[in-house]
Amino acid sequence: MAYTDVRGLAVSTTSADALAAYERGIDLFLRWREGAADAFQAAVAADPHFVLGHCTRAYVAWRMGKPGLAREAHQQLMALADDAPDERERLHVRAVDAMQRCDAAAAQTHLEQVAAQYPTDRIGVRLLSFICIAQGDYGRGLEIARRSLTACPDDVQFQTMTGFFLEQSGYNAEGLAMSSRALASDPTNLFAYHAVGHAYVARGDYRNALETFERAASLERYGHILWHLAEAQAILGHERLTRDYSSAPTVPPFERIALMWRLEALRGARIDDAIWKELAAQGERLLEHADYLTTWMHHWIDVALARAGEHEKARTQVERLRRLPAGRASGHWSTLGADLLEGEMAVMRGDHATAARLMAPAIRRIHDMGGGSREQKDIFRDLYLELQRRLGNAEVVIELAQQRLLANPCHIQSLTALTWAYGRTGRPLLQRQAYQQLVNRAAEAGLETRAPELLDAQQMLQATA
Repeated sequence: MAYTDVRGLAVSTTSADALAAYERGIDLFLRWREGAADAFQAAVAADPHFVLGHCTRAYVAWRMGKPGLAREAHQQLMALADDAPDERERLHVRAVDAMQRCDAAAAQTHLEQVAAQYPTDRIGVRLLSFICIAQGDYGRGLEIARRSLTACPDDVQFQTMTGFFLEQSGYNAEGLAMSSRALASDPTNLFAYHAVGHAYVARGDYRNALETFERAASLERYGHILWHLAEAQAILGHERLTRDYSSAPTVPPFERIALMWRLEALRGARIDDAIWKELAAQGERLLEHADYLTTWMHHWIDVALARAGEHEKARTQVERLRRLPAGRASGHWSTLGADLLEGEMAVMRGDHATAARLMAPAIRRIHDMGGGSREQKDIFRDLYLELQRRLGNAEVVIELAQQRLLANPCHIQSLTALTWAYGRTGRPLLQRQAYQQLVNRAAEAGLETRAPELLDAQQMLQATA
C-alpha cells in the first residue's frame, strides 16, 4: 500500500507505524517540542528501509548537536540510497550526504531543489530557512516561505516562517500579524511563540515579549526560548534573572557566552574568570566537531576563548572565519564577521579605538550579515554605540541612537547615550527631554528600578525641576 504524508507527498514506507512515528517527529521538530529524535528513531525501527526516516533522523541529529548520531543515520541511509523511490527522497539523500561531507553549497543546492519542486515539503523548507538566516538572506527566506504558504495557506509552519521573515525584512507590523495568526491556530507551538516574541522585541515592546516567551517556557524549557528571556532581562538590567535563565541546562554554551558578554561589556556586571574559563572549556569540547558547528557558534566560542585568555586558540578561530567563502555564502563572516570578532577582542584589551575601527564596516552592513537574526545581532550594534560613547564621539552617538530609536523607542541604551551626548555638546533642553523620555520609556519597558541610568535620570530631572 502506498502512503503519503499529511501534505500529500509520497513516502517510501509501507509501514503505518513508521509513517505515524515519522509524522510525530516532523510535528515535534517543527514546533520545537521535545521527542523528535526518538520519534524518528521509532520510524526507522518500524521500517528500516524508510529512506526519508533516516534522512530526517540525520537532519535532527545535526540540529541537536549530535554528530555521532548523524553519522550513524548517514551510514544507514547510504546503504539504502539506491532504493530511494522518487526524486524528492533522492534529493534528501543527496542533501544528507553533502551535509555529512560538510559541503554546505551542495546541501543548499539540493534543499533549494526540494523547496522549489515540493513547496509543502516541511522539513526541506525549514532546513532551507536556517540557511537563509545563516547567510543573512532574509528576503530569500521570505520568498521561500511565501511560496510554501501559497501552496498550503493553513499550514502553521509556513505562516510562522512568513511572519518571521517579514519581521526580519523590516515589516514588523505585518510580521507580527502573521505570526500571531499562526500562534492563535496552535497555542502550543514554541516556534510560533518565538516569531511573535521576536516582533515584540524588535519594536521595543519588552513587556509583551517577556509575556510571550514566558508562556512558551511554561510549556517547555526550550533552550533558545530561555535565551530570549535572559537576553530581554539583560537589556532591562535584571542581572539575577539573566543569570538564572542562562544557567538552565537546555541553554547551549554558545548562547550562554553571548549573555555573559552582554552583561559584562554592556551592563558592567562582574563575570568571574572561572565562569569564562568554564565556558571556554565547554566551547572547546564543541570544537571537537568543529565542521558541524554554525558560524554563529564559532563566533561565540571564540569570544569565550579570548575572554578566558586563550589568545592563540582565539586567533586560530579568527583565521578559520577568514577561510570561509567570501560574500553571501558565509553571511559575510569571512570579512565583516572576522573583523567584528577582532573588534570584540580589542574591547577585551581596552583598545577602544581599534575596536571601533574594526567593527565599523560590519555595523554599517549589519543587516546584510548572517549568523543569527537581526535581534541576535543587536548586541554588536549596542557594543559599537557604547564604544563611541567611551571614545567621546558625541555626534556619532547621537546619530546611532536616533537610528535605533526609530524602530525601538524603548531602547534604553540609546536614550541613555543621548542624555550623555546632549550634555557633552551643551544642549541642556534636549538633554532634559532625553532624561524624561528615558524615565517614561523605562516604566513602559520594565527597566530594573535600581538601574544606574534610571536613577541618574530621575536625579537630574529633580535637580532641574
